[in-house]
Amino acid sequence: MKVAHITTVHRQNDNRIFYKECISLVSAGYDVSLIVAGGESKSVNGVKIIGFKRAQGGRLKRMLKTSFLDMIKICKKVDADVYHFHDPELTFVGLYLKYMGKKVINDIHENNPASILSKPYIKSDFAKRVISFIFDKFERFASKYFDALITARPDIAIRFKHKNLITLRNFPILPDFSKLEKIEIEKSKPSAVFVGGMTQIRGINELLDAFEKLDDYELWLLGPITERKLKTRIESGCKNVKYFGIVEAYEVFNYINRADIGIITFLPVPNHLHTLATKPFEYMACGKPIIMSNFDYWKETFKESSLYVNPTDSNDIAKAVEYLMSNRDLAQKMGELNQKLAKSEYNWQKESQKLIDLYERL
Repeated sequence: MKVAHITTVHRQNDNRIFYKECISLVSAGYDVSLIVAGGESKSVNGVKIIGFKRAQGGRLKRMLKTSFLDMIKICKKVDADVYHFHDPELTFVGLYLKYMGKKVINDIHENNPASILSKPYIKSDFAKRVISFIFDKFERFASKYFDALITARPDIAIRFKHKNLITLRNFPILPDFSKLEKIEIEKSKPSAVFVGGMTQIRGINELLDAFEKLDDYELWLLGPITERKLKTRIESGCKNVKYFGIVEAYEVFNYINRADIGIITFLPVPNHLHTLATKPFEYMACGKPIIMSNFDYWKETFKESSLYVNPTDSNDIAKAVEYLMSNRDLAQKMGELNQKLAKSEYNWQKESQKLIDLYERL
């Protein structure tokens, strides 16, 4: 079966799309292409990456040309049996490909109506609510025409009714820790690590504020910074903070292993309250204790794996860091529990079988 994953939003080395889904399908014997806007055409780990340029100009022009006209043109050339798309703006492409007789999978990474309510480029709260409502209705309607739906978390799945619907959680690919290359990091203090894209609504400013008060500890940041003000603040130098830039997915565990605590303090916006971010599971795989936001869903999911804080309160975050760093028995017990859970359940090696089973049904 010839398969094409398509995206105009994500990078070609996206952890979920490339490293997890595409490579898993190659390992299962499928002929896999990844069509990606802004990517570089080449073959990597058996995946044929087909890159094309993003259109320049405003958001609407980019969506019309890049996410519709250009994508359809390339999809026709590839002529796959199954198209697996990852961005809500590709829904019309998916519908077109379905009309042309192809099998189409919609991979829904986010609760998109909830995500719209937090978009900073939509200034009016009323406009956000209207767009969110309209997109919710449209996404539910369009989903009926696709051959399968994949959701990244359970709260997304309950929005849809479909005979071929699976939840494919973003658990990490567990490496062989005995073969990880040792990296040189100048570490003079116990450290907490945050891995992932950095934005204001992911609580980074509050994290920076917290570590300004923690001279005995330091914060390590790994990942892209997508907002100008936040980028300027971090790159100009923050007290007790080290920024390591963007790190490839397979290198992340090297840094987490050297840290003492994993931390994730997303702010309580609608799309975060029920999210299953990848990073806590990566921290768990490395046997690290965690500090995370005090969302009810996270408390129910992670239980004793973490300490929970008010993510909007830098003082609460700082107190939790001090408490966990100074209580080594608790930190060790928490870390051992987390590593055990990662090996038994929270890993991509086990989760990926759902993806293979779905493709076999198709």
